[in-house]
Amino acid sequence: MERVRPQAESLREQALGIIRDAITSGELAEDRIYSAAGLAKQLGISLSPVREAMMALVTEGTVEAVPNRGFRLVTITEADLEEIIAIRVLLAVPAARSLAEAGSEDIVGRNQRAGEDAASGSATKAVAVTRLRGLAEATVTAVEAGDYAEFYTQDRRFHEALLEHGLGGRAAAISLRLRDQSRLYRRQDQIGAIAEDSARELPKIVDLIESGNAAEAAELVTSNLYFFKRVPADADG
Repeated sequence: MERVRPQAESLREQALGIIRDAITSGELAEDRIYSAAGLAKQLGISLSPVREAMMALVTEGTVEAVPNRGFRLVTITEADLEEIIAIRVLLAVPAARSLAEAGSEDIVGRNQRAGEDAASGSATKAVAVTRLRGLAEATVTAVEAGDYAEFYTQDRRFHEALLEHGLGGRAAAISLRLRDQSRLYRRQDQIGAIAEDSARELPKIVDLIESGNAAEAAELVTSNLYFFKRVPADADG
């Protein structure tokens, strides 16, 4: 299955993005060992960038190397998942609050520190809201079509954008590494209605951010990150 990534990315970054999406969507399973060559063929990308990307994921703790065989995803326990989500909430809540509370002066200052033109500051929140709304709508569209792999991918991109605009690229990178390790798709046999509810929360989060309602935006972001808790207790069976 060939994928398209932004042209500005290096081959390694493209491969890493594609592999992250495959992990998020459940296309790569925890109980299999993957060779770099096999992954390159499966994902429709070049071998060398795949090797580099997989070694980067080993360093992050998402993947482990199996000597003379290849790579496999690190198994995540329920306790691991709880810890991962708790940390992601610590990042996502201030990101949502920052965006909701942002005024043009605050954003201008942030852009100037980042070396951007101050004149673009007043439009930054609008740009963020537009991007987030587009990703939120794509997530809803995917889940309504029953495409849960695409749902997980678009949901991941929504939360990446929220962190990027609210706190910055470093916070987004940390949260994404944790997201890749959580692999919520393991419960997809009972995820239908729950995924739909989760997806429909994203446009509401955008509305709250746009209207400046920081408290409710933070509360809904937290609930959204913990959506796996809505799965019945016997779903593990």
